Amino acid sequence: MRSRSKEKGKDLGEQAAREKCLRLLSRRAHSSAELRTKLWAAGFPGEVSERVLAGLGESGLVDDEEFARSWVADRKLAGGWARRKLAWELRCKGIAREVIERVLAQDLDDEAELAQATALARKRFRGAPADGEQLTRLRRLLLGRGFGFETVDKVLESLSLEPESAPGETQDIARGEGETSR
Repeated sequence: MRSRSKEKGKDLGEQAAREKCLRLLSRRAHSSAELRTKLWAAGFPGEVSERVLAGLGESGLVDDEEFARSWVADRKLAGGWARRKLAWELRCKGIAREVIERVLAQDLDDEAELAQATALARKRFRGAPADGEQLTRLRRLLLGRGFGFETVDKVLESLSLEPESAPGETQDIARGEGETSR
């Protein structure tokens, strides 16, 4: 049987953990994994953290799927983030893979991603890039934002960014491989 002081200490620990979570949630939304990490760093025992997070989840204050939807919407507004980059960020936030897949399937499709990449490229280069260095920078920008190689190639083609090549030459610059070759 527990003594009265241990039960009181347990209640205080849970209350303090709950208050910490509520303070954090008042600033911005957090995933349950983020809150768990912050509670652990503050010295709360794992079982206290789990009980508090379960209670917050039941009350609807902590919902990883809603957090993921909100995160994706914010990143889309900020402009130019592709599915792969968003998935990576959500994994870093501790969101389960199946939740990530479900949220990204609802919000982004191939056509929308291509349109997003094209808009970003047009924004960065009002006209066609003048040289291979600018082409390489644009390619690197799009890849860094999480767009796939196929999407990047389609964007470069749709904007007519590849320089004209002589018969028999291939343009390896558009693929980010440097000089032209025969």
